[in-house]
Amino acid sequence: MRNIKATKIILMVFTGLILTFSFYAYTVFYGTPWGKENHEGNMQNYITKKYQAEFVLTKINYNFLSETYQGYAYPKNHSNLLFIIEQDVDSPRGYSDNYPKVMWDSELATDLKAQIKELFPDLDGGMFKALQIKDKGEIFGSKIPTYEEINVSILSTSIPIDIKTNWSKINQNNELKKMKKLSQFLKEARFPVLIEVRYYENELNEQAKVVFITEEGNIIEK
Repeated sequence: MRNIKATKIILMVFTGLILTFSFYAYTVFYGTPWGKENHEGNMQNYITKKYQAEFVLTKINYNFLSETYQGYAYPKNHSNLLFIIEQDVDSPRGYSDNYPKVMWDSELATDLKAQIKELFPDLDGGMFKALQIKDKGEIFGSKIPTYEEINVSILSTSIPIDIKTNWSKINQNNELKKMKKLSQFLKEARFPVLIEVRYYENELNEQAKVVFITEEGNIIEK
């Protein structure tokens, strides 16, 4: 009788260990239910506040390689514009997303593109594309700072405005006024994105001039 009880206890302990290990293994690869629930609420608040618009959050995944949670969402009236929200330790908000890139590649950005082209008629249209900084890997001269120096996450979306002109040979005050107008327009359009206005005669010109308009609307000259 004692042997049967001992065997049952051993089996119960063994089963408990298996269940504990299975749950642990599951959380390593798929996260925890409460973790997903917590990040779902945080992500919803994040995108709502950032863009001042309504979004539908479709699902939350866990990336075991980076040990971060990722969400998928789209604007309430545009289900075709599915974008990613990611945990981001380099972002003051704790998250980053690629909504600006997804939106930029859609017809919704037509007016925004037209406004920018009106401000910068000499814009190099071939470089006028939105990419996350981690996907760009572009260096334009040794005097241009890395994105870390202006405290921008590599997950942020950047849109280059390339002007193939020598900065020293143009009306600089007039160009800076354009930056202010663009910054204001981006705020009104609720489109927080990193804009890089780059002036250079050759792509690897060390004398290139860059002006950043940050997601917060700050204008930084480098």
